Amino acid sequence: MDKIEELRRWHTARENQAAAHQALLQGFLGMSASRSYYACFQAMWVALGDPPLGTWKHNGLMQTFCRGQWAEPAMLPTSLAPLYKKLLALYDLRLDADYRALTIDPAKAQEGLNTVAAVLRLITQHKTL
Repeated sequence: MDKIEELRRWHTARENQAAAHQALLQGFLGMSASRSYYACFQAMWVALGDPPLGTWKHNGLMQTFCRGQWAEPAMLPTSLAPLYKKLLALYDLRLDADYRALTIDPAKAQEGLNTVAAVLRLITQHKTL
């Protein structure tokens, strides 16, 4: 991935984070959950770089990110296991919002924002953007 695409995707991640926060404040909980997930998705893509087979699939992206090999120095997967569980929960919450049309609990929407913050913080600690 070239630097221009990296910065574009990082900007998209931050924009989705801001949109998730604003949606939560306005009571659009499903939209908040969805934007939180996609903020994480774009940020993890920045950390990992281009996908090996043309496009990242959701589970593959999360699994690869949580192996920790993208970081310098590499992180142990065991240290990222709690984050992986949060990412899986956020992915499922996004499915609830976008596909199952279920009501999203405010606490779960907030947890989605907390997960975004953790992912962005982790990436900025290990990658120069």
